[in-house]
Amino acid sequence: MKLHKNLALGIESCIKNILQHKSALRPSLNRLLKQNKRWGSRDRRLVGEGVFEIIRWKRKFSEMGKLDPKSDRYYWSLLGIWIINKNIPLPDWDFFSEIKSQTVTLKLKPKKNARAILQSIPDWLDNLGIKNFGKSVWEKEIKSLNEKAPLVLRVNIFKTTSIKLKSILKKKYGIESTIIPEFPTALFLNKHQKLNHLELFKQGWFEVQDANSQKVSLFADPKPGMLVFDACAGAGGKTLHLANLMENKGRIMALDPNKKKLEQLVIRIKRNGVRMVKIQNIDSDDIFKKYRENVDLVLIDAPCSNLGVLRRNPALKWHMNPKQIDELIQIQQEILNKQSILVKKGGILMYSTCSIFSNENEKQIQNFLKSNSGKSFRLEKEKKLLTQNSKGDGFYMARLIRI
Repeated sequence: MKLHKNLALGIESCIKNILQHKSALRPSLNRLLKQNKRWGSRDRRLVGEGVFEIIRWKRKFSEMGKLDPKSDRYYWSLLGIWIINKNIPLPDWDFFSEIKSQTVTLKLKPKKNARAILQSIPDWLDNLGIKNFGKSVWEKEIKSLNEKAPLVLRVNIFKTTSIKLKSILKKKYGIESTIIPEFPTALFLNKHQKLNHLELFKQGWFEVQDANSQKVSLFADPKPGMLVFDACAGAGGKTLHLANLMENKGRIMALDPNKKKLEQLVIRIKRNGVRMVKIQNIDSDDIFKKYRENVDLVLIDAPCSNLGVLRRNPALKWHMNPKQIDELIQIQQEILNKQSILVKKGGILMYSTCSIFSNENEKQIQNFLKSNSGKSFRLEKEKKLLTQNSKGDGFYMARLIRI
């Protein structure tokens, strides 16, 4: 295998954009691939793999090569360590002048190197993990969070079934998938591949959605005919799942401050054949007057650190910090207090995050229940899903009832 110079230039510019300028990983990678349409499928896979692995193992690679993060050629050196680690011949380019391949340590020793270096995470994140889970559980979890995430589909039951979709994907496109009983409408693909060009996708037969993310809507347990508010709808993955579970009967109000995400949701609603969703401006005070104590189910899939999805987005561990998490915790509290007034007596308040840490989850709910807004609720059940003992990303979910 050989890494051509134009591919190397692309990878270096992309990781620099992500790490130095804190750009989002997938949009940065997608932009790079879109700008280089002449690259073949093999080249595109290699570039994608390089970007993800360098971002994921940045700290470990730095230690392996004894790199200087302040160097002008730091990002080239990270790329060089990845090349050596992949057993690809290191090109004789000036870009790699700071790497001495004969001194690169490809295998770091656990006894000599700290866990934060071996698992390539910031010290603050390692300390938070130990505080929350203890050494044994945390070591398993951070190891799981560094593995490649599977590609999971959620089958749209308005259009097809899991068995039928699995069969057609195999016969028509040669795409192998697996059905797992505990995820009734999920298909686990045997390998990662592009899907949004398929006619089945364009016709709304499936959406890409993590397995544990699918469990959030199941945990909320909506019923046909309900009035449901998806208070942090985003692009609407859970909104669409709720509609499936409600059999297109009732009404779902999808709220989010991000107009671009709501525009995506409008497209997805049409593609999925959903008829019961209404897009609503979250900043409108009228909605809280009109629907006060009148909603059957309010789902708050709260903005969070997203540290339960590091398998899919390893850049998050370099973009996030404790101060930002504290700010998010404050936002979560504000959303809980504001949205909870919509829930009717006997109704459900559902809270979820894709974080695995208690300060955004269990402690957040405990504090809410002690507040003036939360005193009229009781916690029915809560659940934390860790990557190490499930088939999906890290999630927390809590189901509260207004009493």
